[in-house]
Amino acid sequence: MLLYLAFKNIISKKSSFVIILFIAFAVMLLVVTNAVFDSTEQGVQETFVSSFTGDIVIRPEYKSPLSLFGDETPVTGALTELPNLIPYDEIHEYLSGQPFVSDLVPQVSGMAQLSSDEESAKCYMFGVPAEKYLSLMKSISILEGKPWSDGEKGIMLSKKYAEKMQAKVGDTLQFEISEGFSSRIRAVPLTAVYDYSVENSVLEKIVLTNPETVRAIMDMSDLSSSESEDFSDEMEKMLSDFDIESFFSDAADINEGVQTEEITVSGEELAALENSYTNSSSWNFLICRTNEPKKVKKIIKSLNKTFKEKDWPVEAVNWRSSAGSTAFYLYILRLILNIGIVIILGAGFIVVNNTLVINVLDRIREIGTMRAIGANKRYITKECASETMIMAFIAGILGCILGVIGSHVVSALHITFSNAFIVQLFGGTVLHTAVSFPNLLGAFSLSLFIGLIAWIYPLLNAIRVNPVEAMQGAK
Repeated sequence: MLLYLAFKNIISKKSSFVIILFIAFAVMLLVVTNAVFDSTEQGVQETFVSSFTGDIVIRPEYKSPLSLFGDETPVTGALTELPNLIPYDEIHEYLSGQPFVSDLVPQVSGMAQLSSDEESAKCYMFGVPAEKYLSLMKSISILEGKPWSDGEKGIMLSKKYAEKMQAKVGDTLQFEISEGFSSRIRAVPLTAVYDYSVENSVLEKIVLTNPETVRAIMDMSDLSSSESEDFSDEMEKMLSDFDIESFFSDAADINEGVQTEEITVSGEELAALENSYTNSSSWNFLICRTNEPKKVKKIIKSLNKTFKEKDWPVEAVNWRSSAGSTAFYLYILRLILNIGIVIILGAGFIVVNNTLVINVLDRIREIGTMRAIGANKRYITKECASETMIMAFIAGILGCILGVIGSHVVSALHITFSNAFIVQLFGGTVLHTAVSFPNLLGAFSLSLFIGLIAWIYPLLNAIRVNPVEAMQGAK
């Protein structure tokens, strides 16, 4: 009976429809905006994860925020000399044994001047094992040439970067860093040109090259792997019996002949000797892909707990932290827009509240009559709360429906962008929307929250009405 009376009162007043439409509009705006940014977030994440960040990045602890591009101190961030992952071998072994890690690849980073015969520009160098890196980054496809093999020099450029540098496969490019009056220069052949599946200006900063070149141009110490190599008994005996003093004891006598003994070393032993020096432990980052992408937050929390227990000066971060300032600015922009919507809803709340107060004042005679015939304050409270919540419920449902329709309309319009910043902001050249259940639930809950809060002040006015004065028409 109470709900029926409340519903009847809502229908009988035009102001009720104004309130419902206003709340519905605010809910629709929230749904559409979050649908756009949910799609943007998902698009940017998929682009970054499959192009250069992976799902999780292990980085050294540092005094400033670090990304794969270097020091990411807000506003003034620049690539500086990066610390190494320590202890790299133990970290790599631990991650390789985790069931949630599907693959991982190490990386060294640096920034230098890249020059061709025609052009010169600053670039971010990602020193990586080529084949391993390409297998991890699924959005990269080779258009021309082939990646360098481990131990070889090489550089790979994106299609746009190669066009900018007017370089083609087979050309020799130069990395250069100037320090005071001296410079370090490394010449590297262009072995391949690639393309990304999604266009994003952040990706155009990246130049892929062999890690030895990055270490050389950045003047990094190249630490060999701490892994032990197994040699034959003959090799171990030869090394243990080797006496360096006796080896040089006759060095002063240049006229006497030197008697030598031929030592045979197998191919496997020679490879082992070479690998003991070429398997470097000088890496800045470990990029990981996981087979449980929905549990990334939980995995990162668990990894950081383990790192702390093992006293390793490293930390695990998600794609956003490793992508640097660009992803951070996108997050801030979304936050600002959502705050703007909340401000609009706050203004709407004031309008709704004032409208409800007017409704109550217009019904003072009715409320006074109800009080005079026996309706107590609890009954009046329930009726006011019921009316407001019914309006909020209807407005929430209507707003969600309009939001879904509006989101599909936005997608159907195929709005395209050409500005580089906007393309970067929305994760592509075409605007898409993605309505999710959490989005709808949050918008609907906000509508109910508005209704729940908005009836309190009008209720205080209603229960203060004196029945006698109200029946006489007093305001």
